[in-house]
Amino acid sequence: MYIWNINKLVMALQTGTITGKQKKRYRITFWVLVALTVFSLPGVYNPSSMNGYDVIDLILFIIINVIAIYLLVGIYKKRSRKELDFFLPFLA
Repeated sequence: MYIWNINKLVMALQTGTITGKQKKRYRITFWVLVALTVFSLPGVYNPSSMNGYDVIDLILFIIINVIAIYLLVGIYKKRSRKELDFFLPFLA
């Protein structure tokens, strides 16, 4: 996996030299990070200890991230890169 040198990962994605086993590792890593983030939210965002500004901040954070991912998917589809999945370059 290319963790520290992202340029090598970008070059490998462009040339198509990433194997299926490597793609599987990136997908597993992505979903583990997503799971850790989602499972930590109840501890970090405890509604009983939040004031009004915290709730507004949380809602805006979620809305901004959803819009950003939606725009990224749209840009990615316009470039018509059908040979790659979306989430592998997104994770990179």
